[in-house]
Amino acid sequence: MHGEQGALICTAKIVETVPWYDAKLYASTQVVDEARHVEVFARYLDEKMGGMYPVNAHLKMLLDDIIKDSRWDMTYLGMQIMIEGLALAAFGYLHELTGEPLLKKLLRYVMSDEARHVAFGVLSLKEAYEDMTDSEIKDRQEFAFEASIRMRDRFLQQEVWERMGVKPRDVVPITINDPTRKFFQQLLFAKIVPNCKKLGLLDRNDKWLRHRFEEMDVIQFEDHEDTGEEFTKFELGAQLATVGE
Repeated sequence: MHGEQGALICTAKIVETVPWYDAKLYASTQVVDEARHVEVFARYLDEKMGGMYPVNAHLKMLLDDIIKDSRWDMTYLGMQIMIEGLALAAFGYLHELTGEPLLKKLLRYVMSDEARHVAFGVLSLKEAYEDMTDSEIKDRQEFAFEASIRMRDRFLQQEVWERMGVKPRDVVPITINDPTRKFFQQLLFAKIVPNCKKLGLLDRNDKWLRHRFEEMDVIQFEDHEDTGEEFTKFELGAQLATVGE
């Protein structure tokens, strides 16, 4: 829900700042998509679940950084590649896990939109990054790494433990070693790492980002299909692959 709210704001910003007319037109259609996602998730959480949790601290910091940065491509990188990649992983996992018919159908529609959004981000940024200097690319590599750390730490779920009356510091060591969390983290980076490779971010500047992903133990996903190639698999009517494939 909070990611969709952030996407609505960021996509509206892209309409204003991206230098290409065609990209402005596409981003304007994405604004409509994100507004629809915000509305449907808000209604589902309110009418079916009785409310929602506050925004996760790590996600909020990432959204704040994306919104404050004036460079159009950083908005693309942060939202279209990183956070929308997170959304694809999360929605795919929930779609396979849930047996609730309405949620399953809702997620299927949203996933078809999100895959197009990520693919558009990959295709738009690839050409732009080919013309950037090593210094400019280093800024993008560092941003992608920091965003990856924040999204990884988001799954410590401090806001959930606080609502339950449990001190987060008491359960974080348990959460870190939880197999479900580790599996979902794999799903997330199976989207993020190949997209960063497609953009040329892994190996510029003496393979700086590659080394960071090696330290995070996620570099093994680099040869997975990037979203620019796989987005048609998420189209309505297509058969979704089993999570983890």
